[in-house]
Amino acid sequence: MAHPVHLHGHAFQVIEINGAPVSGALRDTVHIPPISSVTVELDADHPGKWAIHCQHLYHMASGMMSFIAYDGFA
Repeated sequence: MAHPVHLHGHAFQVIEINGAPVSGALRDTVHIPPISSVTVELDADHPGKWAIHCQHLYHMASGMMSFIAYDGFA
């Protein structure tokens, strides 16, 4: 099953899908096809704790939600 995965507070660029290079616009949600991997790049320039989750509410409610957290710059 595919998953639209959303990251709060950041924009990112998809750089690979299943190891194949791609380029595209900055976004905050990526559609991940079934049995696939997606590699993204982002600038970690908004310190704090940010949610990352599947946009299907029943997936998010059953645990497809996590956080990305990092400190400020020295």
